[in-house]
Amino acid sequence: MNNASTALIVVDMQNYYLRRESSYYRYFNTLQPGCLDYIFRRCETVVIPNIRRLAETFREASMPVVYLRLCGTDPDRKDLHHFFRETYIKGKRAGFDNVYPLGSDPFADVIDELRPLPADIVIDKTTFSPFTGTRIDAMLREKGITTLAFAGLSTSQCVETTARDASDRDYRIIHIEDAQADYDEMSHTSSLYSSQGVCGGYITNTGDYIEAGMPSLRGEGA
Repeated sequence: MNNASTALIVVDMQNYYLRRESSYYRYFNTLQPGCLDYIFRRCETVVIPNIRRLAETFREASMPVVYLRLCGTDPDRKDLHHFFRETYIKGKRAGFDNVYPLGSDPFADVIDELRPLPADIVIDKTTFSPFTGTRIDAMLREKGITTLAFAGLSTSQCVETTARDASDRDYRIIHIEDAQADYDEMSHTSSLYSSQGVCGGYITNTGDYIEAGMPSLRGEGA
């Protein structure tokens, strides 16, 4: 951890993914009952506590915390990636009108347990990766960021796609595996090692990552 060059990227930890009353949850649970049980359980017991711990550590060290939100601005979701747009349409036809909410909808907000603070950065995206269609690359470079530590969901989709895009732009990649979630354990693990092979990134856990960075946080050198 280097407070001059590392940012924590928290991917899509939003209400509509992680609240059982959301149209997203109810729609997919109708298609395949129990399909979200694993990711809910992992987020509640492992991922959310670890992201909270990471965010607090980054803030204490004046290191950037960047939250990504997947949401659109067009009422018909025409600005979303076609995968999300098509899912929204299918959900609406099935009676679930808000599978992917607009950015102004409270369901698009980051969950309360991880609510961004005023100094944090929130970036809305309409695709799997924010490097398509947002200023995230320019913003990170303006801050002198060269390394990205990834947390959030889902590992094999928005997290991995963002990491690969970042690697193509010469950022160093760190995956904090117990701060990420997928829809099942196999997808989570496979994605991490697939991403590592392409990005050349490191895979670690929250405790080891913070412990490895503690000397620099105390000002004693890396």
